[in-house]
Amino acid sequence: MSTLSFTGERQVRFPAPDVARGFMLALIALANVPFWVSYFPEHPRAGFAALDAMTSADQWWFLVRAMLVDRRAYPLFSILFGFGMVIMARRTIERERRAALDPLPRELSAGWTPMQWHIFNEAVEARARRAASRLIRRRGWWMIVIGAVHSLVFSGDIIGAYGLVAVMCAELIVMRRSWPRVVVGVCVAALSLLSLGAMAEAAGAGLMNLEYHGPSVLRATYPLTSFGSWIVSTLLTPLTSLVVPCVMIGVGVARWGALQDPRGHRGALCVIAGVGLLVGALGALPYAMGQLDWAQVWSVGGTFVLYHATGVAGACGWLALLALVGGGPREAVAQVGEAPAQVGEAPAQVGEATAQVGEAPRQELGAVRSFLSAIGRRSMTAYLSQTLVFAAVFLTLGLVGVRSVGVAVAGLIALGVWAVIGIGCVVSDVMGATRGPAERVLRWLVARTASALPLPALPVAPMGP
Repeated sequence: MSTLSFTGERQVRFPAPDVARGFMLALIALANVPFWVSYFPEHPRAGFAALDAMTSADQWWFLVRAMLVDRRAYPLFSILFGFGMVIMARRTIERERRAALDPLPRELSAGWTPMQWHIFNEAVEARARRAASRLIRRRGWWMIVIGAVHSLVFSGDIIGAYGLVAVMCAELIVMRRSWPRVVVGVCVAALSLLSLGAMAEAAGAGLMNLEYHGPSVLRATYPLTSFGSWIVSTLLTPLTSLVVPCVMIGVGVARWGALQDPRGHRGALCVIAGVGLLVGALGALPYAMGQLDWAQVWSVGGTFVLYHATGVAGACGWLALLALVGGGPREAVAQVGEAPAQVGEAPAQVGEATAQVGEAPRQELGAVRSFLSAIGRRSMTAYLSQTLVFAAVFLTLGLVGVRSVGVAVAGLIALGVWAVIGIGCVVSDVMGATRGPAERVLRWLVARTASALPLPALPVAPMGP
């Protein structure tokens, strides 16, 4: 089974990031299905009317979903996105360094002084990092375009929001120093949590209904209203959510190296997995039990902020657990695969930043990890496919007379949609396709709009006879 390589020599394969992405898309399907349920004509309204309409199974499933899925899936997506951007930047920087240094004639540089070499190497490094930031930003702009098209069908699209984060944070991602990322992450996190708390206190107990959406009506103007809603949410997401801090965490994870070598970080990953999932689950309990009217909460705003903040811990727990499941590197056994066609071209997968290299034996990963890896390597295609399959499923249910769908049943539908898409990804693997249609399109767009940077100027030759 083909998996990603994060090494410069491209000799080994690291399945953990793909496994994490594949499982993440199941969580995203579970988090997104309430949007589609809200269009049924007998969808219960927010608050206690919705609570009265829920069965015991629905209420227990809502509790589990709040503890492990909601506001835990998107932070996981953000961390993986930041991780992938770092890998993309590293590969670009390495390639641009070679492009500047390899053609340099030895006879030209033989007489350079140490200071001249230092100046030239600094210029090469600055050019390489600028090329990496330009690549991330260009890719982000095209993600915004793809998200805009997707929003005509699904206003909850998040591709555009992550594209905007890439455009805004490209320099932060590629810079050597860590403290600017820490400062930005902490400041944005504080701003986001304060805004969430203020919003919760202003709205009171009715802030969040049990399914995040009140009843919706499908009108002829839906594409325009959906697009307008997407524009607002895309612009607000970087400042009113924890996306940016989680992207910065993903940058730190890539520099730490735990996803590239889970075996070498097994102890730390076990601790993070256990503590992160526990904190995420416990942090969601006050909010979830208040929504279910199982307990009296001390503060609407406080529980709402706690719910979101501990979602980051839950996402880190999921990531550590999935890294352990994905395991360490596998040796590549086939010919080196497709490489970028020109300087500045990048693979297309959301959160992925490597060309496909070789092929590891499928039995090395096993059935479950192979299944998750197949989805993860086509994460953008799988995410967009969820919208199409959800629309087809719920349109069919509406045509046959279904008037409403319970919370637990909706969760089963979401898992079924994810499984069907996963089977399609496995079939694509068997047929020899290394990436999905969306990844190919984004890769092509990024490559077509690339422009080469001029090589750094050579130092002035030393004076002498």
